[in-house]
Amino acid sequence: MGQGGSEPTAQPLLVFPSFCFFHAIWALPWLPFLALLLLPESQLRVVGPGQPVTATVGQDVVLPCHLSPQRDARTLDVRWIRDHISETVHHYRNGEDLYREQMGAYAGRTELVRDGLSAGNLDLRITGLRPSDDGLYVCTVGDGHAYDEAIVELEVSVFSVFTGVLEGNNHNIVRALGTGC
Repeated sequence: MGQGGSEPTAQPLLVFPSFCFFHAIWALPWLPFLALLLLPESQLRVVGPGQPVTATVGQDVVLPCHLSPQRDARTLDVRWIRDHISETVHHYRNGEDLYREQMGAYAGRTELVRDGLSAGNLDLRITGLRPSDDGLYVCTVGDGHAYDEAIVELEVSVFSVFTGVLEGNNHNIVRALGTGC
């Protein structure tokens, strides 16, 4: 209490001008767009094919995976692993292939497809497919601040099926070609 018995009057802590409400209403429809602009560049979204990749024993195959939105992946840490055993199939970091952790079964048979890295493609090529290559693969990507992954299913068949007509014969045939294991 001050002299003369009068109480000090409290001042409001925050004062909002009357036009602030108008600005808030005007900005509301733009909030989702503004939020996208404020997302840090380090956020990653890894996308797989959404359906199984099929190939035959002995063939070469490319397992597709990419960043969305498109972003240069040459300086990222890209690792392909087998889902059921969590072992490294291929590891790439900052422009180099790292083979120390690679499973012996994939030694000399994998490569990250380099021509698409600058556009965010993280495709893995596996050569000389084996029946044991069948299964789930996980494409993982990290940049020190963010991490994401996508699952790619590879279905490896032991036989290829040829459907056709024998020359000189009007009978349709189905012939299974064994590739040997």
